[in-house]
Amino acid sequence: MDFLTISELFLMLCLVIYMLAGVKIAARKTTGSALAGVGAFTIALAVVLAMVSVLTDVSFCRDIAFALIVLSPVGTIAAATVLGGGEI
Repeated sequence: MDFLTISELFLMLCLVIYMLAGVKIAARKTTGSALAGVGAFTIALAVVLAMVSVLTDVSFCRDIAFALIVLSPVGTIAAATVLGGGEI
């Protein structure tokens, strides 16, 4: 294994740890913490899926990562609007 592959695997490990931290933040009782934790989790998951797509040539992982990056802010804005007392 060359240095680039080792560094990509190390980055994936760091992102998994970041995902676990996002889950811990999302488990708190406040709404803001929950939205921040879920946002952190989805961003880390999208980056991991994009890296899996590059490392293994699995093309659908890139498509799923793109959908997560595009739809995650939309869901966050919708949830914040509804929880704030407004309508979508």
